[in-house]
Amino acid sequence: MNGLVIGVMTGTSIDAIDIALIQIKKNLPFKLIDFYSRKIPGRLKADIKSLTTTNITNIQTLAKITNKFSSEIAFNINALLEKHSRELKIIVCGVHGQTIAHSPDKGFSFQICNPHLIAELTGLKIAFDFRSRDIARGGQGAPLAPLFHYRIAPKNIETAFVNIGGIANISIVGKNSTYGFDIGPGNCLLDLWSKKIRNRAFDKDGNWARKGKVNSQLLKHLKNDIFFKKKFPKSTSTQYFSAVWLEEKLRKHKIKISNQDIQTTLTELTAITIANSIPQSSQHVYVCGGGYKNNFLIERLKNNTKKPITSTQLIGWDPLCIEACCFGWLALQTFLGKDIDLRRITGARHSGVTGAITA
Repeated sequence: MNGLVIGVMTGTSIDAIDIALIQIKKNLPFKLIDFYSRKIPGRLKADIKSLTTTNITNIQTLAKITNKFSSEIAFNINALLEKHSRELKIIVCGVHGQTIAHSPDKGFSFQICNPHLIAELTGLKIAFDFRSRDIARGGQGAPLAPLFHYRIAPKNIETAFVNIGGIANISIVGKNSTYGFDIGPGNCLLDLWSKKIRNRAFDKDGNWARKGKVNSQLLKHLKNDIFFKKKFPKSTSTQYFSAVWLEEKLRKHKIKISNQDIQTTLTELTAITIANSIPQSSQHVYVCGGGYKNNFLIERLKNNTKKPITSTQLIGWDPLCIEACCFGWLALQTFLGKDIDLRRITGARHSGVTGAITA
């Protein structure tokens, strides 16, 4: 199929609503036509974060925040459409929703989203809930980006794609197979510590971390977490790598170190766990996601891998739009009723349609 689709993504950092308008040719992602990103209003961000605690029991609060968030998504989709005088014929729009709980071992991954409200406010067909069916098939429900990475990867060369959002994940695209998994913390711990100590949402360019020193004992302690020892398929969330996780690790680490050195060590944790996940056989590494803007993190990643590392811009895709593009393309597969094979990625028992769609 040829035409235009829209993908909407809000990542684990809950910082922005990213909307990608992409052109499809022969059912494959062909070109990014437009990309619209707007920060999530502070009050709404706080409301969403309040839902990620483990003791949410108020269904009315959950429903109200979901509708507020969905209305904000619709507002931004309409803003993108207005840029093009609403002359675009959109086949379908994929909305991932905001993850507030991810526990595939317990049989669920929950994203807040009211696709019917978004459909009414935009006039578009909305594809949604991309993870639940995969979990029902025995999969992890994540990551899903390897499906898209495979379709934009250079041919006849083994390539690694690293997405660094709140959580970091990797896709290895080879000549004969594609697989991927969640690595662990991307920006989430860096942002948590920056907010706690400096009251800043993130460490811009990694400049604060750059001036500190890695504490090798703390780094070893952090790396000993059971998640890093798991074999793939595996997935995780910011509900696991949370403020509670970090505080517990620091409390058990008996040696006193400076707040700045903690930030440097957390940066090294992200860099080294990513580096350890990249196969020696991968000839090139493409990075996408907000973490690519952390210059110090990328320097440490290059130092730990000794491999060519560039952004996905080199192959024609803005590194900040990849996940939104992914859910636009996935939405089309849902719309067409196409089977998706996630057996080598999420561990699903068999392939099948992923996602649901509004009428």
